[in-house]
Amino acid sequence: MRKVYTIGDCVLDLFFENDSPVEAKPGGSFLNSSVSLGRLGVNVSLISELGTDRVGKQIKKFLLENGVDIKHISYFSDTNSNLALAFLDENKNADYSFYKTRKGLPDTIVFPKDVRKDDIILFGSFLAVKKEFRTSLTEFLQECKERGALIIYDPNFRTQHLPMLQEVLPYIKENMALANVVKASNEDFELICKMESSDQAYQWMKSFSDATLIYTANKKGLAIYNQEKYVFEVPAINPVSTVGAGDTVNAAIAFVLVRNDIKTSDLQSLSQTNITDLARIATIFSQDVCMIYDNFLPIATADRYRL
Repeated sequence: MRKVYTIGDCVLDLFFENDSPVEAKPGGSFLNSSVSLGRLGVNVSLISELGTDRVGKQIKKFLLENGVDIKHISYFSDTNSNLALAFLDENKNADYSFYKTRKGLPDTIVFPKDVRKDDIILFGSFLAVKKEFRTSLTEFLQECKERGALIIYDPNFRTQHLPMLQEVLPYIKENMALANVVKASNEDFELICKMESSDQAYQWMKSFSDATLIYTANKKGLAIYNQEKYVFEVPAINPVSTVGAGDTVNAAIAFVLVRNDIKTSDLQSLSQTNITDLARIATIFSQDVCMIYDNFLPIATADRYRL
């Protein structure tokens, strides 16, 4: 089976409602995607780093329990593991406060050497624009692209990152140019380049990237740009928490590519059937995760679709 490699931070997410803690879960955008993929029976490996403290050990155990390969996780003992506080508003959207314990310290992440043609690389968020990490990351991505791997990028750009936008914008554009698929939300594009519609976002992106664009806009639906534009509505729901919704869309993309045996060379000529199936699965998965406090696909949903 093809392998999916995800690259991202591991954190412990603490959820708050009305300023009171209500739940704690392992988190980090690409940890979330990894767990969903593991539950779906996909061969997935998380490339990350973890502390050897109690939080790190809990996260490691959780990953193993959910079928995630951890051989590409590096470990540090000089600081504690990272935390993220998610304050949910009345619409169950999260405002984050991040506690990054390794700020200013070197990353311990070591990239694998065994990526093969048509394996999938899923990456993004702040780690993908971290200046100290850029050289090793871009070298790895370029090597993967030369080998024929399929690269998916999610900028997952947050409001708190705006002060550094001018510095990291070249990195975001470089990531989009390296990717075969860019999955980004309307909020991402509004913050990154002030584009307020999917058409504007696509026109901006295609001036430097030929990637397929999957544009999500929460309850306003999603659009997929692949030679042509495809627009899909989504059913209305009353979410418990929207944390992990975008990460589950990323997992859905990788899952459909693996399940439908869509290879790197197939992307530019995807059939309408495959595109519609992708939109359908992404909608089901993201909405199901919005109905629970977990950051990942519910086990019951994963069991229905498991490979």
